[in-house]
Amino acid sequence: MLWLARALLWLVISAGLLLAGFTVLAAVLLVPGVIAHGGPPAQLQREALGTLYSGLVVQALLPELALSAVLWLIATGAFPILDRSWPALWGGTFVLAAAAFPPVGHYMFAMWQPTRPRDYAVTLLLLAGAATAALLIPRAISPVLGPGCFTNTAKRGIVREP
Repeated sequence: MLWLARALLWLVISAGLLLAGFTVLAAVLLVPGVIAHGGPPAQLQREALGTLYSGLVVQALLPELALSAVLWLIATGAFPILDRSWPALWGGTFVLAAAAFPPVGHYMFAMWQPTRPRDYAVTLLLLAGAATAALLIPRAISPVLGPGCFTNTAKRGIVREP
C-alpha cells in the first residue's frame, strides 16, 4: 500500500510540475507577440491559443507522463537496479519516456501531423525530455521519492549490528 501511495504522490507532483513548466513556456512564447502588438491577443486568438494549449496538455503531455511513469514502475519491478542510482534513473527514465512516445503520438496526439522524420524526432525528444524532467525533479527534491524507493528489495539486512 505504501508503494502505491508513493507512486501516486510521485505522479501527481510530476503532473503539477509538467503543467507548471508548460504554462511558463507558453507565457514565454506569448510575451514577444504581446510586446510587438502592444497588447494582448484578441478574443478569437485567445480562444485559439487556449484550444491549442489544452489540446497539447490532454493529447500529448499528460498521456506521455502517465505512460512513462507506468513503464518505469513496471521496469523497476522487473529490473530493480534501474531505481538504485541517479545515472540509471536518468538514462532509464528517458529511454522509457522515448518508448512511450510512439503509442502516445499515434493514438492520443490527434492534432499532431508530422510531415518529415525530423518532425517525429524533435517531438519525441521534446515530449520525452519534458516527461523525464517532470518525473525526476520530485525524486531529486524529496528523500521519500529518492533512488531505491520503488524497488521491492530490502534496504537493510535482517541482522542488526550492535
